[in-house]
Amino acid sequence: MKHVALMLVPVVLASVISMATYNNTLKGSQTAAPEAEGIALNLNAAGDLPGMSRVNLQRNGAAVTGGNLRLTVLPQSADASSSERGQLVGTISGGTVTLNAEGTLASASEVQVTIKSGTGEFASVTSGTATLNITADSENSSQLSGTLVLNF
Repeated sequence: MKHVALMLVPVVLASVISMATYNNTLKGSQTAAPEAEGIALNLNAAGDLPGMSRVNLQRNGAAVTGGNLRLTVLPQSADASSSERGQLVGTISGGTVTLNAEGTLASASEVQVTIKSGTGEFASVTSGTATLNITADSENSSQLSGTLVLNF
């Protein structure tokens, strides 16, 4: 009987702790950053969690050393009168960046985010992860596109 109970523990924990994956595509631009080693991005998200994202990357050379992400989630097919569903907030801990000749972002790869909190519909979110990948358009380097995959 003990063996049956021990075998059920992982099944029960998996159902309680199950995480979902949310896939978004991103489009936006780099904005002025307050410090020389920082990169600030304003990105619109489409997909599972549509909305607007603000990303601040801190770097040392090509290495991402810190920063933060704030995703304001809007309803699907939101318009100007739509209210936000809530926000997800996280800290950035790693990844790599490449700058173009002008010193602006050419790409950000495998940027690792730890989701720390949420508001509104996401108020119960206290942990999770995300991965961010961004690339500048080859013909207009001020335009960025990429992906944001969240797990919480």
